[in-house]
Amino acid sequence: MRRRRGEFDTFLFADYSGAASPSAQRRAIALWTLDRGGRPRKVRGPFTRETLREAMLAALVDATRAGRRVLFGVDHQWSWPRDLWRAAGLADRPWREALRLLVKGGGGRPPLGPAHAFPAAFNAWGGEAIFHCRVRGLARRYRVPTRSSWSGDPVRLAERAMPGTKPATRLGGTGAVAGQTLVGLVELHRLLQEATRKGVPVLAWPMDALADDGTSHVGCEIYPSFCRPPRVRQTDDADARWACRWAWRADLAVTLDLRRAPAPVRQAASLEGWILGARP
Repeated sequence: MRRRRGEFDTFLFADYSGAASPSAQRRAIALWTLDRGGRPRKVRGPFTRETLREAMLAALVDATRAGRRVLFGVDHQWSWPRDLWRAAGLADRPWREALRLLVKGGGGRPPLGPAHAFPAAFNAWGGEAIFHCRVRGLARRYRVPTRSSWSGDPVRLAERAMPGTKPATRLGGTGAVAGQTLVGLVELHRLLQEATRKGVPVLAWPMDALADDGTSHVGCEIYPSFCRPPRVRQTDDADARWACRWAWRADLAVTLDLRRAPAPVRQAASLEGWILGARP
């Protein structure tokens, strides 16, 4: 499955959902794929978060057996800002270990979970109003304040390089992604674990490595608004489809290489992650 750096046979991207109900997830989640030289096509669904993980893993298994490389991505944050990892007591761990411990919980820290359970428990454990929600009704439902009193930085360096993205601690409201990140990180952890058990080589970029290794499948965080042309109406299908088209046309050998980025970018990316296409 050796290729030139940045060369992939298949692109596989999903538009995600943090919705609580499976029926809402099935309406919102979209998965599209593009084989090099072909056209984007929708993967038959519908999907919940769990079945999306299963479908993406199956595609990686099949590609491995066929000697094909896959670049895949999902549009939730693939990591937290360093200050939030620090609040969780995990800022000094490698990203995969930090993610595993976050999902598992321990030492009184609640296991990572959905917006109706984890944020309030995490705030109580940390003794600070870190997670918050500007929508009053949702704030009452989630048992979190409408404003945060936390002095930490809720924004990753990658967000500062990709205008329009949202902080990791703000739940609910237009464009907020914190809720879907909470559940998305759990599924991402499971996907990586299952891939390892099945002998499927997956590099979670750039936390595992700052550059494509030319051998593994590469998973990454996408921001569909960046990939979608300005005049195209935003829909779940359009977001995943245009992410495929954008990646197919991009110079991925350069895009997936942060080794020559400024030192603060390299340091942040190893724990906070990076967004495909963000300028370092």
